[in-house]
Parts: sequence; structure tokens; C-alpha cells
Amino acid sequence: MALLSCARYEAQSHAVLAIDMVGSSRVPDDLLDPMKSELEQLLDQALASVGLDSGQARHFRETGDGVMVAYPERHLVALTEVVFYLDHLLRTRNRHARFPMRARVAVHVGPMHENGRYHRTYITLTRLLSARAFCDVVAHWCRRDATGERFGAALIMSETVWSRIVEPCRVPLVPAARCARVTVATEDFHGQAWVHFPGLEADTALTTCYLDSVPDRPGGTGGQGAVPYSDTATSCVGWWGYA
Repeated sequence: MALLSCARYEAQSHAVLAIDMVGSSRVPDDLLDPMKSELEQLLDQALASVGLDSGQARHFRETGDGVMVAYPERHLVALTEVVFYLDHLLRTRNRHARFPMRARVAVHVGPMHENGRYHRTYITLTRLLSARAFCDVVAHWCRRDATGERFGAALIMSETVWSRIVEPCRVPLVPAARCARVTVATEDFHGQAWVHFPGLEADTALTTCYLDSVPDRPGGTGGQGAVPYSDTATSCVGWWGYA
């Protein structure tokens, strides 16, 4: 039996990205495989636009409706900007497509063992991608933009990514002023995250979703406190903290 050693299990920090096709269960059967392949091709193009080679990605994982990839931590800014190009590519594609395609994107950073099969960083990444608050707002804007020409991709990033590069304004294509805070709460994960919609103002996206779900809320959109801070709400935006 091989000896276990700290050197063997030394982890290196990686920037990680997950992408998932929105509403794939409603895609006609004859389009499922072509659309999955097309999404992967568009992701490759978006990665290339920020100077990343999809063939150099580490810890590649298929996730059914999407993929997860990892790069050395020095590429964190570039990986965060992928959503800008992916949103543009999807909206351009949707203008002439039979069925619109949108994507949820999550970005995180954390340690990963080179030969590991399971990574806590990937587990956190999947919790972000499937966060109730994020999914609810994405679904809401898919309904408001039925053709997919205004909204193509949305980003959720971990608190670590936000505080390390976005809040200090180190990511030109994901400006801090156009991000909004949400709370991610699951059985095994609880924390803060930040969302960004390249074609929309994030605060407006969250507020519109909430107000549309509660049309008779006293105070309307003009009064202070019209949108509450809550991490246990079960409205359209689920569990979310409004910053």
C-alpha cells in the first residue's frame, strides 16, 4: 500500500467555473444533444475571448446540462469575465434560433488536489450554481424575455471572488456597481454570494422579480424598504439578502 503523505495530497488553489443550460427539460428531444454541443462550443469561444484555452482546463467534469472546469488561480479575473462574452454569444445566437438558450454561470476559487476525484471547491461551486435565489431570478427573466435576445447568461460568484477581485474593481467587464448580494442556504452550505446579469442591472433584476411576485405589496417601488432584507423568504427570489 502506498504511504500517505502531506506532499502527495498538497492542494493548489484554482479558479473554477460551472455552467448549466437553463430550462433544458423543456427543450424538444431532437434539440437536446445539438444544444448541449452548441453550449460547449460557445463556452469555448467565451474562454478564448478572455485568453483561456478550453483544452488546458483542469479537472473537467460533465454535469448533465453543463460542465465544470478549473484553471490556476492566476486566471480568476479572466474566468470571471467569461460571462460577459457568453451572454453576448447566447443573445446573438437566440436572434435566429428555433429555441432560445440561456445559461447560469458560477465562479469560485479554492484548493484542489491534482489527482483528487472529489473536491470541496467543486461542491461549493455547485451549491452556488443551484442557489434558490439565483435560479428564481434567472427563471423570472427567462419568462420576461421569451426570445432570449436581452438575457443570455447570468453569473453568481462566491464571497471570496467578490471580495478578492470584483469589489476592488479589478474585473472591468463585471463592475461591482452592477452586482447584488444574495444569500445561499442549503442543508450543507450557508453563505453570501453575489450575482451579475451582463445585460441588466442586478439590483433592478432582483427588485423587479420580487415586486412582480408581490404586485399588491404596500408602498410599491418608491418607498424606502419596499424590498426587504431576508435570507428565508420564499418569494420569487427565494432566500436572498438585498444589499
